[in-house]
Amino acid sequence: MDDYLIDLNDAAEGDGGGGVHQSSMSGSPSGGGATRTKQANFSAYEDNVLYKSWLEISCDPVINTGQRRESFWIRVVSRYNSNCGRYSKRTQKSIMNRWDHIKAEVSKFSGYMAEMTRSNPSGMSDADKSVAAAADFASVEKHNFTLMHSWKILKDEPKRMELKKKMDTAQTSGSRENAPPNGHHILDLDAGNSAPSSSSGKRPMGRDAAKAAKKKSDAASSEYVSKIHDLSVQKIELFKETEGERKSQLDEIVTLEKVKVEEAREHRKMMLDIEREKLALEKKRLDMEAEKKEKEENERILAINLDQCQHLQCMYYQALQEDIIQRLMSRRQGPSQ
Repeated sequence: MDDYLIDLNDAAEGDGGGGVHQSSMSGSPSGGGATRTKQANFSAYEDNVLYKSWLEISCDPVINTGQRRESFWIRVVSRYNSNCGRYSKRTQKSIMNRWDHIKAEVSKFSGYMAEMTRSNPSGMSDADKSVAAAADFASVEKHNFTLMHSWKILKDEPKRMELKKKMDTAQTSGSRENAPPNGHHILDLDAGNSAPSSSSGKRPMGRDAAKAAKKKSDAASSEYVSKIHDLSVQKIELFKETEGERKSQLDEIVTLEKVKVEEAREHRKMMLDIEREKLALEKKRLDMEAEKKEKEENERILAINLDQCQHLQCMYYQALQEDIIQRLMSRRQGPSQ
């Protein structure tokens, strides 16, 4: 899906922007020491206001026709500051720097996202692909991608690619012989439907032509909304199918886990039975050894010649011999009735 390849080039040619910008110089009434204060980083809300301001000014077929770069950014800054709400107003330099930073970061991320989409890993949803693309971005660029809110808005803006092509054409076709006298480039953001810019010497689009172009744009917007609705319906259906597949996979996993638990239980039972058998065999072996030792000891005692023993020894061994004989007779006769 090459629609993800978003190169947010625009009319800005300022410095690359980070999130922190400085306000205008302010000093004492006497013109003494000037102080410079830093404004806070752009928030996600402020970024959203900036996107919408840029897109509204860029996509307006009536206002935007043939406007110069400086006029274009004046309109963007005015639109931004009128919609920024409780946040501080920004200078033109601050807004242009921020936009340069956004377009650079989002353009890089769009390349990682396009590569992830082309590889189409099995079992990954769009959200999973975004996470994986962000991980690739951080690994290669050595810093995290912090403009996911920007990507989500700009990737679905159909006018952006059209504007990109027109801006590239305006920049490459601005040769010296056609350049305006004051040296500013003219941003013809609707070159396909508008008259040539004032630098060519011809009259710009009139009021009736601008109204007709606006009606055509409104019709195109309605068609776009319809297509977006159809895509949303298709996305919902795809989510339903994906959810069904996930439920089926989860059921299979649960079934496999039940089988594993049952097999583990049977295995433990078998091991316990084997241990019992081993213990029984060991007990039998010990009993046999004890019986053998007892028999050997009895035979030794019975083999003693009492006539050669001293009196006390004779009495001791005689008692042992009689006890042995009595036990042997009891075993032969069995339990007493």
